[in-house]
Amino acid sequence: MGKSGKNYLSASLLIIGLIAGILAVETYEKLHLSTSAPTTQVRVDMPQYKYINPLLYSDTPRDDAAPYNSLMKVFESDVSSSTRNGVVTNMSVHYRDLDTGHWTGVNENELYRPSSMLKVVVLMAVLQVAEQDPSFLTKQVYYASTDHSDQYYKPAQLPSGYYTIQRLVNAMIIDSDNDALSTLQSDPHVGSEFNDMYALFRLPQVSTSSPDFMSPKSYSVLFRSLYNSTLFPWSLSEQILDLLTHTTFTAGLVAGVPAGTTVAHKFGENTGTAPDGTIVERELHDCGIIYYPHHPYFLCVMTQGADFGALGNAIAAISRDTYTFTENQYPI
Repeated sequence: MGKSGKNYLSASLLIIGLIAGILAVETYEKLHLSTSAPTTQVRVDMPQYKYINPLLYSDTPRDDAAPYNSLMKVFESDVSSSTRNGVVTNMSVHYRDLDTGHWTGVNENELYRPSSMLKVVVLMAVLQVAEQDPSFLTKQVYYASTDHSDQYYKPAQLPSGYYTIQRLVNAMIIDSDNDALSTLQSDPHVGSEFNDMYALFRLPQVSTSSPDFMSPKSYSVLFRSLYNSTLFPWSLSEQILDLLTHTTFTAGLVAGVPAGTTVAHKFGENTGTAPDGTIVERELHDCGIIYYPHHPYFLCVMTQGADFGALGNAIAAISRDTYTFTENQYPI
């Protein structure tokens, strides 16, 4: 090959190399932007603090990387199957990797009645009061027991009598006791802190036109804040999540993971009735942190349908598929 031919070949290779480099950079930027979208930060914004503004939680758009797209399609398939088979009339899922912040879901902004899910906010409110007055948890208050006829998953029955605030907190969270909830909420300090806490997290306001006002994604901020301990001292966040690992409800998230897996969660149920008392809709939700080894994740499933047992099975199926996905991503 002559000198001019070699020069032409060198120039051609140089141009090809430059084009390949440009394409590689563009491809990298596209991939990088897809998983590093702008972050939204939600801060306390309390006027009494002049020099600090603590972070409550941060958020990014849904992750469109291949693994999370794959998980989203699994969710879509599960929701479609349950809806098609008449198991559910509506179903929403929100998943979040707690160590990376990557998330995905299906119908994650759909609204439901949170019901007992809000007991987590009451728990936070009680412990906020106790932060100011440690003796509050040992205070004795009267608890009036009812038959819990409005609950499908009935709690262990406490007899009427005087109990410490701490004992009623345990009953409210571990057994989802509505009477314990009512007793705690009747304390004016707890009620005030509940309102402050609710506003602090920018949780959705109760609608006057519909009883449905909470979505899986909006509910996630409570558990994310606890896991990251952005509101409470570390030891207190640890205490709250530890209590949530002792809940007795096992028909949802817990049923979908291997026995012995630690799950800090809260479930909620609601039975909607018409003015004549006819049952028109049931809702069952279960949301919390599944402590998969070294890669914990948050999962929230909210459902509507006719049968609580079937709704629990639908939640368990989502939980099972999510655990399998995590196993494939992070083999133990």
